[in-house]
Amino acid sequence: MAESSSDEKTEAPSQKRREDARKEGQVAFSKEVSSCALLGGFLLLLYFSGNIMLQAYKDVLIYAFTNLDWPQFTIPNLQNFLDVFLTKGAVIVAPFFGVSIVVGVLSSVIQVGVNLTLKPLIPKFEKISPLKGIGRLFSKQAFNELVKTIFKMCIIGYIGYYTYVENIEQMVALINTNPQSLATNAASIIAIFIFRLFLALLVMAVFDYMFQRWDLEQKLKMSKQEMKEELKQSEGDPALKARIRQIQQQLSQARMMQEVPGADVVISNPTHFAIALQYDREAMRAPRVIAKGADYIALRIIEIAGENDIIVYRNPPVARGMYFQVEIGDEVPEDFYKAVAEILAFVYKTKKKLKK
Repeated sequence: MAESSSDEKTEAPSQKRREDARKEGQVAFSKEVSSCALLGGFLLLLYFSGNIMLQAYKDVLIYAFTNLDWPQFTIPNLQNFLDVFLTKGAVIVAPFFGVSIVVGVLSSVIQVGVNLTLKPLIPKFEKISPLKGIGRLFSKQAFNELVKTIFKMCIIGYIGYYTYVENIEQMVALINTNPQSLATNAASIIAIFIFRLFLALLVMAVFDYMFQRWDLEQKLKMSKQEMKEELKQSEGDPALKARIRQIQQQLSQARMMQEVPGADVVISNPTHFAIALQYDREAMRAPRVIAKGADYIALRIIEIAGENDIIVYRNPPVARGMYFQVEIGDEVPEDFYKAVAEILAFVYKTKKKLKK
């Protein structure tokens, strides 16, 4: 039971897991938002440029109904019609094409930001495997997409049917109208249909985007074991880190011990603490601590001092105070000036006596 509970994905995804998923192309992306944004872009296009496109549409209809003699249809007539159709058709189609590109890019950037990755395009065996393909057909995601598609088609059908019934009389009357009136009224009915469809898709897009974010969050959830493994990978194995710290301390101590033979005096506790001081009157403003240690390290410093004929001066208060207040490489603080000066004076006098 304990093992199964540890494998249960109950933990919120870490920042690293989110970033890795983003690199793999796993982001909260709603196709409904893109569809709704595209319809919204078309509506804005019709609002600001509708008159220009409508006039081009009218020109095509007028030319088709007035300049083409269908019973005596000839190649020159066809060429003229194609020239008009392509010229005016570009005025109608090109803006929609441009809006589709701009809105498609913007809707993606707004939803997921700038995420340049080619990993989703890399072929994977599970994507071409027939068994995996059958599994995806009956997956939860496929079912959700099927439900959304059916619901969307029902909405489109209902809006289309409602718009048709609402404008049936006007549409029948257009049969006997001139091309200009036909184009104007047809464009108006289409605009109403698109606007209603936009409102319906807007509601769907909001809920679908919220669902996509929730679904992605569920997929990225982690088990407690995965959290531990990621912590080890990001911060390192605690045992390995402890071993590295131990090695670093050993190397630091070894370098420190190499400095002890250059000390002028070692102040001891006598066995619990040891402080090695070095002082050069011409180069230093105050004596400097070149080594310090407690317990075993203190004994080792005292031992090295004895091997190198360095005087070991016993002063427990000074040794204890400097051990806790002064770091290796620092100068002696002013609080210890008087005590250290007396110790160094004793050391220099002792050395002079030994030389005599």
